[in-house]
Amino acid sequence: MRLFDGNRGQGALEYMMTYGWAILIIMIVGVIIWQMGVLEPGTPTKDFRGFSEVKPLDWVLASGGSLQMVLSNDAGTMVDLASVSASFQAGGSGNCNSWSEGFENFRPGAVTTVQLNCGGVEGEVGDYYKVNVSISYTNKASTLQHLSYGVLWGPLE
Repeated sequence: MRLFDGNRGQGALEYMMTYGWAILIIMIVGVIIWQMGVLEPGTPTKDFRGFSEVKPLDWVLASGGSLQMVLSNDAGTMVDLASVSASFQAGGSGNCNSWSEGFENFRPGAVTTVQLNCGGVEGEVGDYYKVNVSISYTNKASTLQHLSYGVLWGPLE
């Protein structure tokens, strides 16, 4: 009975060499893909979530801190806009000043522009932001007050 069989050692060495070369090739391909930028995240797209009948149709958050929104009335009846406020989740700190000029008789399907000044914007053009927005309005048909709440995100412009 032999304690060490030379053939077993050679088989183990061949096994490790085969898998070693395969792992080396996979690592080289991974580095090449990484260097080409394939794994880099793209520019964040502009989108929103939430909101009820009064919602943003378009918006821009400038790197200087100006949040300009075009609001659309999808309520089907006239509404009175009372106020609009915003606060940062990402890409800034603190709250934006509230727009409280009021806008009466906002017709169905109509649009209006609101501008807020946000002091705590962090980053440069292209950096990601996420903003909570609250729109307070009164439905003229029912005289009930409502709050349209949602989140806007995208790249600073």
